[in-house]
Amino acid sequence: EETYFLLDGSLSGGNPYTVFPDGSILALGSGADTTFTHSGTNCVIYNDTGDFTITQRANDKDIIFQCDDGSGGTETYFYLDGSLSGGNPYTVFPDNSRLGIGTSADLYFNHDGTDSHINNTEGNLYITNFANDKDIIFKSDDGSGGTTEYFYLDGSAGNILFGKELRL
Repeated sequence: EETYFLLDGSLSGGNPYTVFPDGSILALGSGADTTFTHSGTNCVIYNDTGDFTITQRANDKDIIFQCDDGSGGTETYFYLDGSLSGGNPYTVFPDNSRLGIGTSADLYFNHDGTDSHINNTEGNLYITNFANDKDIIFKSDDGSGGTTEYFYLDGSAGNILFGKELRL
């Protein structure tokens, strides 16, 4: 005899619980193509056919990804901001987040609430533009509320060009 699921009123506190024992597999689709399982230590979702889509249909709402904060609580690691989008999707990483690239996050980007950083801790850092006859352009504040181009690498002529005032 096996328990497939349990309607547990003792967990509810006014909100009913349906409990599936550890190792149970909740399957969806005629061929059980999508499954949810909990081993007792890990939770896993499998999809064996087609695309896997997560859709937030509530207007101006987000999809929020949270995880352990390293001290017993949870924190938001990033979110898809539905109200900020306006047709141009935004993925937001809160201040002091690090977007790490590489197995040991040897390259990471972060914004500390004031300044933004590109950090590389191993090997060379290459900035490459593969677009034919295009440039790499460096702009910054112009001192009067706008931005100006201070220098650029001219891909069509193979030159480094400086704008505004050249100071070495």
